[in-house]
Amino acid sequence: MRCVLFVLGFVTTAAFAHDLWFEKESNGYVLYQGHRHSGHSGADVVPYEPPTAKAFTCIDGNGSAKQFGAAKAYPARVIGDCNTLHATFSTGYWTKTVWETKNAPKTGITGVIKSWHSEESLKLIERWSGASANPIGAGLEITPTINPLTLKAGDKLVVLITDNGKPMAGVPVAYAGDTRGASGADGKVAIRLRQGGMQLLEASLENPMTDGKADTSIRTASLQFDIAQ
Repeated sequence: MRCVLFVLGFVTTAAFAHDLWFEKESNGYVLYQGHRHSGHSGADVVPYEPPTAKAFTCIDGNGSAKQFGAAKAYPARVIGDCNTLHATFSTGYWTKTVWETKNAPKTGITGVIKSWHSEESLKLIERWSGASANPIGAGLEITPTINPLTLKAGDKLVVLITDNGKPMAGVPVAYAGDTRGASGADGKVAIRLRQGGMQLLEASLENPMTDGKADTSIRTASLQFDIAQ
């Protein structure tokens, strides 16, 4: 079973969102999008255009990072053995009108209700190392402060919420749809894991945009790991 931890800002597009997750293969990892692990209805797997998977970072057991560029085929695959694997993903601009929701900027569109630019990232903790306890780099990110792979249902996990490597304070945190607390001045918050198996933690922040193409930017960061059933 899978649990979802939402770190919520002002996420106005939840109805249009899909989860991202990695699945392990014999020689690497595959990136999927869909509702297979969601608590809400929708297609099990939702295909995406390869270029939306922008970049990947694989950190090995020695702490060395290997960079991969945008995917050239669907589904995106990373060949390698990673302790930590990070992906960035963007479907670009979205505009909701009185008639439909379009994957396009609001420029020149009539009947606009709201518009946004979507950016996502996903970090998989496959094996724990010293590097796993630190943010990988730019953007919104969730980082466990202890090895989450040793935990079990009922244990608490302290996570660090950062933006461009800097702790984010006052971010409300919910678990399975219920708010459980907020990140403190140090960017940390403790959450009790309720169930075993795959864990997918999600953090979202919404900020105004001034480029004329969208009202807001919505950035979502996910953290994936497994604990004992």
